[in-house]
Amino acid sequence: MLAAGSAPVGRPVDPAPVRALPEGFHAERGRGTIVVARLDLVHGVRALDLAGRGGLETLIGRGTPGPAGRGATAIVKWPDGGPTLVVRRLLHGGVLGGLWGDRFATPNRPIDELCLTADLASRGVPVLAPALALGERRVGAWHLAYATVQAPRAVDALRWLQAGPDRAAMDRAAVALGHAVRRFHDAGGFHADLHVKNLMLEEHQGGFRALVIDLDRARLVLGMTPDERMSQLMRIFRSLVKRDLVEKVGARGCARFFQAYCADDRALRRAMWRRIDAELRSIAIHRLAYRRGRS
Repeated sequence: MLAAGSAPVGRPVDPAPVRALPEGFHAERGRGTIVVARLDLVHGVRALDLAGRGGLETLIGRGTPGPAGRGATAIVKWPDGGPTLVVRRLLHGGVLGGLWGDRFATPNRPIDELCLTADLASRGVPVLAPALALGERRVGAWHLAYATVQAPRAVDALRWLQAGPDRAAMDRAAVALGHAVRRFHDAGGFHADLHVKNLMLEEHQGGFRALVIDLDRARLVLGMTPDERMSQLMRIFRSLVKRDLVEKVGARGCARFFQAYCADDRALRRAMWRRIDAELRSIAIHRLAYRRGRS
């Protein structure tokens, strides 16, 4: 895959040749623009001139406001009866967020996300279907967007928990989420920011279907260790602590999630559980920081 872009530095260059795109995707180029799209969307890309100047704003402008994460999203109905897309502008997080905002050195980051997501989806990992990645160079920096096909009945796990599900629904959802994250990890997926809002739930045939979303800066780590797996799971738990949702989930919900994740692999369960004391000490430190932040 292409190397991920970071902060804009030095003289901007044209994008490197797009290589090793997933099967079923195509790259359209313009002057200082690039769009990688699913084949069935290419006609719409051309009709909307998304590879032309101002293509990113054209795409966003077609939509209505969607759920907010780090940045705003837009819900875009594709022309000619195509799918509904969720389009997300890419923004830097952390310290870089205040310095660089939505400016990147290369257009590679959403293309990397699209390639990784398509690879995982092709192997049955429960992720949102990738649709397109778009980059446009303006005033010496790249402005980027990434789009997935909307799952209209799915909601992020934070919203679902805040709605106050009953105990039976909580148990079923915890099992679905544990299975989904295990499949993600078994395929080598290592999430850069695995928290409760980056998991989605959709009621499905009397149970729940769970999805792992927002794979910006995610990577493949084949042969993930038990410590790495436990660290990822505890990021989810920490996000529950931060949002005062641990009591809603309860010890039973956490146990159902962990049991579903480990399934019948007792050796994995023991190896992961050895890390629990260190992780809980880290959680206690974070809990103090969250309380100070709210005071």
